Amino acid sequence: MVLYLKLNEKKWGKGDYTNSATYDISGTIYTDDKLSSTASISGFTPKLQFIDSDNYTMYSTDSGIDLSSGSGVFTIKFSVNNAPTLEGSYRMRIILEDSNSRLTCVGVNGSDSMFFE
Repeated sequence: MVLYLKLNEKKWGKGDYTNSATYDISGTIYTDDKLSSTASISGFTPKLQFIDSDNYTMYSTDSGIDLSSGSGVFTIKFSVNNAPTLEGSYRMRIILEDSNSRLTCVGVNGSDSMFFE
């Protein structure tokens, strides 16, 4: 089963990080490609990936990702030792895993696009 994600932010500075919630990257995970029904994501362990136009994973991490709301909302906080140093446009993927499942969250119509300056 594929889940769908929509980012609230579309730009990030290369290598930037912060400990302020004001600057977290956030978004929502949905069960449908119309982005109308949020997914229940509590209990999963997340992994974040940025994918280039050739479908190569250019950045991957399993830290700094918060799924605590459980109602489809996620936040990402990069840290000093865990900030992407990418430039240009990438697609975000979030992989959700638990003991019985592995679900990939993808975008639809650019909802997963991030530009690094």
